[in-house]
Amino acid sequence: MNQSAIPANRKVAILGCADYQGEALYNSLKNAAELAGGFDVRGRTVLLKPNIVSDSAPEKAIVTHPLFLEAVIRLVREGGAKRILVGDSPGLQPPGFTAKISGLGETARRNGAEWVDFTQNKTEVACPGGKTLKRFTFTAAVKEADYIISLPKLKTHQLLYFTGAMKNLFGLIPSVQKSALHVRLPNRDAFASMLVDLNAALMADYAFMDAVVGMEGPGPGSGTPRKIGLVLASPNLLALDAAACEIINYPPDRIPVCREALSRGIWLKDFSEIEYPALKPQDAAIPDYLKIPFKTAGSQLSEMILPGFLRKFRERFIPRPVINPAICVRCGDCTRICGSRAMSLQGEGRERRVSIDYRVCIRCYCCHEICPVKAIHIKKASLWGKSG
Repeated sequence: MNQSAIPANRKVAILGCADYQGEALYNSLKNAAELAGGFDVRGRTVLLKPNIVSDSAPEKAIVTHPLFLEAVIRLVREGGAKRILVGDSPGLQPPGFTAKISGLGETARRNGAEWVDFTQNKTEVACPGGKTLKRFTFTAAVKEADYIISLPKLKTHQLLYFTGAMKNLFGLIPSVQKSALHVRLPNRDAFASMLVDLNAALMADYAFMDAVVGMEGPGPGSGTPRKIGLVLASPNLLALDAAACEIINYPPDRIPVCREALSRGIWLKDFSEIEYPALKPQDAAIPDYLKIPFKTAGSQLSEMILPGFLRKFRERFIPRPVINPAICVRCGDCTRICGSRAMSLQGEGRERRVSIDYRVCIRCYCCHEICPVKAIHIKKASLWGKSG
């Protein structure tokens, strides 16, 4: 982990890759890394951070594909890494989590890497220049590692519109500690600022994005798989995220994390600085990609000048989670991850239902992300307070 390194390289390599099978994926990733300027892992301990919102089958496109992880492990091993660590911490990670359903844990072990339980050991990392937070609690693996590589899946995101290499590192915070940050920072821009602080504290070294199959619609956990047929590589996480945004027709300057990261001047001074040694985003753009519509977030000024009763009235129209009782299996995952305690299981037996107190709900949409059966939908409230 190198907190002082500022990525001078602004190259993003975008290459086609039709599927996850055979040598094609490995060769695409290898070529992408070479075009983006390569990476130096010789003699180092490398931490690979895949994206696991919930431990799900790879075909659902919720997680970084295990064959993508396998190809990156091979690249890192051939690059001379001394030790390879792999791990993630979903919102409800229990001790001993092994990513069994996704196959990521077994893939790591089968290829000579070590699967790390992020809940076992923790470390504090300072962020002196942080605008929102000055200190983070991470898995101790970030201190063991000399080199951190983010392995995001290209997906939409209900709160932040898009999730990529920078957002992916939020999973280095162990388990439900992430929910507390959602409660503390319910505003979209404040949460994005925290994520940029987190990235500034860690200064991850590289990113490979799994865009062979992405997710569109109500991501990051309840959307629909979408064939994209690309892989992306870059030593500059903001540059990679900006490129991915353009591929799915999101202006990077309207994505909260990208906009805030650009304002810091750490990764880039301007999006026009990004270099594309292979495909350009416009060459690979998907015009009909189903995105999360932009919503107007409350500004600090409006919070100051609007009377309390008007702020509460406005909040009634912010899209909110709604339970479909015909699909819900009453597993309780949503109630456990809800940091604001807005969700609870009520009743007994067949009458048991999930109840949501919208007066407390902060619209972080964590419940939507982790619902294993997609029983939670994000809907706008009507004038009369019913969701529709």
